[in-house]
Parts: sequence; structure tokens; C-alpha cells
Amino acid sequence: MKIPHLDPDYARARWHQWPKALRVAFWLVAIVWLVFLISPAFNLAYYGNKPRTAEGLLGILTMPFLHAGWSHLINNTLPLFLTTVALFGNYPKVAKRILIWATLMTGFLVWTFARGSNHIGASGLFYALLSYLFVSGFLKKDLQSMGISLIIAFLYGYMIWGIFPTESGVSWESHLFGLITGIFLAWITRRIDRPKLKDWRLDDNLEDYFPDD
Repeated sequence: MKIPHLDPDYARARWHQWPKALRVAFWLVAIVWLVFLISPAFNLAYYGNKPRTAEGLLGILTMPFLHAGWSHLINNTLPLFLTTVALFGNYPKVAKRILIWATLMTGFLVWTFARGSNHIGASGLFYALLSYLFVSGFLKKDLQSMGISLIIAFLYGYMIWGIFPTESGVSWESHLFGLITGIFLAWITRRIDRPKLKDWRLDDNLEDYFPDD
């Protein structure tokens, strides 16, 4: 019986990506926090994603960096940090592009289809990265990516309900479009950054242990 596992050399190379992944995630979250801290002085939260308005176009870029309050910021910080680390740790070749496109596509879909409001927060980006990690793990047979995304999803399992309009004042549209964006990006990059696998046979050398009588 064949059991696929990561090629040892590939596994070591991937492991060496994690310090860089931690740094990238740290700086991304640091920028989010910095924007939040200076936001009151410049009323930055006003410049969110306002669907189908000219002034809301800027929000396609700014939406993930703007938050309504401390609880909003804190609730988004750790999920965004973990998914960013997992993205850059598992898929370094496409990580930057995925982060950029996840931001742009989620923001554009919100601007195009969401209800008229001021949509802010990093949760849409979090949904995009989490769905990307899980679906990529499935498409690329990457058990590590699937495992990490399942752990994050378990920790924040309640957030799956965020794609439905169950709570007023919450941009469920950014959650839904983030989820869709992540799935789409996983599909179009399914042949990039595929893990190198080797097959380990469970029945290898069994005759050494169970010789014929």
C-alpha cells in the first residue's frame, strides 16, 4: 500500500520558509494596527469600501486595514496573522500574488455586489486566505496545508456563519466574497508550488519480518 509523504529535501526547504513567513505576517499585522492607531486623527475609517461609488473605489485597497473599534481589530488580528504565516510558509512562490489578488478581488466583489454601506475590516481577507489554504491543500494533496487550515477553522469555526446575513453591522458580503475568492485562486494556482511527494510502501521489506516458512 502506497502512502504519500513529503520529500525530505522539500520538507526541509519548506521549513526554512517559516521564519520569513512569521516576519511577513508580523509586519502585515503591525501595519493594520498602526493604521488603526492613527485612524482617529485622520478619520481613516471613513475611507472604506463603499459599493458602487467613486469614493469607495479606494476602499478596495484600504478595507482590510480599517477597523471600527478595538474588539473589531482584536478579533481579526490573530486569524489574519495565522493564515498569513501559513500562506507564506507553505506556498512561498505564489504567496505575495495570492495576498495581493485576494485583497483586490475580494474588495472588487464587495464594491460591485455588496449592499450600500461602508465596509471595513480584515475578515474578508482572512476568509480568502483560509479558503485558499484548505482548497489548495486538497487540490495539491498537501496534507500540511489542509491540516493547518483545519486547525485554524476549528479555532474560529463560529466564523463560518459570517457568510450569512445573521448580524447587523457585519459585512457578511466581504466574508462570502473572500471565501469565493480564495477558492478561485486555489483553483487557478493548483499546479504552482505543488509539494514534492514520495510514496512510502507499507509493505516494503515485509519479507524481512515475515519470511516464508
